[in-house]
Amino acid sequence: MGSARARIRRRQLAAVMLVAVVITPVFNLLTSGVSLGEVVQGVVDAVLISLLVGGYMLFVREGRARPWLRRLTFRADLALSSAIVLVLFFVGRAVGQVVTSRDPARFLLSFREAHLVYAVPFFAVVAVTVQFILQMNRMIGANVLGYFVAGVYHRPKAEERIFLFMDLAGSTQLAERLGSARYFDLLRRIVDELSEPVLQTDGEIYQYAGDEVVITWPMQAGLRGANCVRCFFLIREAVARNRDRYQRDFEALPAFRGGLHGGTVTGGELGDLRRQIVFVGDILNTAARLEEYAKRTDFDLVASGAVLEHLALPAGVAATPCGELALRGKAAGVAAYGLTGSWPHAFFPSKGGESIL
Repeated sequence: MGSARARIRRRQLAAVMLVAVVITPVFNLLTSGVSLGEVVQGVVDAVLISLLVGGYMLFVREGRARPWLRRLTFRADLALSSAIVLVLFFVGRAVGQVVTSRDPARFLLSFREAHLVYAVPFFAVVAVTVQFILQMNRMIGANVLGYFVAGVYHRPKAEERIFLFMDLAGSTQLAERLGSARYFDLLRRIVDELSEPVLQTDGEIYQYAGDEVVITWPMQAGLRGANCVRCFFLIREAVARNRDRYQRDFEALPAFRGGLHGGTVTGGELGDLRRQIVFVGDILNTAARLEEYAKRTDFDLVASGAVLEHLALPAGVAATPCGELALRGKAAGVAAYGLTGSWPHAFFPSKGGESIL
């Protein structure tokens, strides 16, 4: 079945291929002549070039090669990727010529065709557009980009959402011991680690605030299959799977505390110089206070009764009533429960079927 990230990349690749299959034959008809052969050639070229270029962008550049490419400057990364993409375009187009003509000699002849005068600029525009959309997805989130494009929050609207506030335990001591540069490397690795669990549970990264991460779900998505609860423990286990690497590089195994609450919030676009989608409401304040309470206790995660009463806890997670908590800034008490993971049950089965926690 593959990881959630891989499934998303496959869907993105399919979307890119679909768009290419639609526009490339039209481009061929406009620049080469009206014939069925040009339509067929356009479809074949679109499929092959999409597989090569899209596969590189999504599964190599954003996959296996990403840690290495991260070390390059923006200009170096852009130059290298552009060169690779251009080579893949020429190869895909040449193979397409061989497929439709059944003549291997067409492979080399394709590099001297006059039609390249039109094909190369066309491909450059399409490649830059796709690259821009993929980068925007990464920078602000695929769902958030969709919200902006569709104008979902152009006017403020009230909706039901769940928020999970997560904080790195002992962050102050870690920062002092590691120094700012190594501490930042630690945070970056942790954030990379939590991406898969967030995607797997249909969550969205709402914001990063220092060593705190806020994850959100539309109410139904968060309750479905206890996604909002599973996400926290999936993140914890994903980090624990790499405990040896953390111990080697940072002499520490990161631990987290979290606060979970849900209800009605108001969301809308905010900002002029930097526009973003912002949610406001008492729900966020309460989730943050529950996170603070978790820090003062031995609970991994403290969740409000308002959320837990609407879901069934995953196997391996136990709830302990905390009573009505008097939280800072709130007049009324909040019914809360402390959640702890009970292993060897594991959400990510380890080798041999035993949990690593």
